[in-house]
Amino acid sequence: MANYAVVTKVIIHNRRVDELDSVDGSYAKKVSDYIESIDSTSQAIISMNSVELSGGSIMTVIVHPS
Repeated sequence: MANYAVVTKVIIHNRRVDELDSVDGSYAKKVSDYIESIDSTSQAIISMNSVELSGGSIMTVIVHPS
């Protein structure tokens, strides 16, 4: 099996809200904080996708090199 050396981060928020990424505890803030935590000098986001789950929850999957 190939070793791709990636990190897959899954962020789930229990409800759909339209809050700014500056609001503590908001879904946008969680995603923004994680993206900012990735070392931008050597790490690039390979894939980032979001989907609305049943019941209105939102899931975002971020894949980047480890």
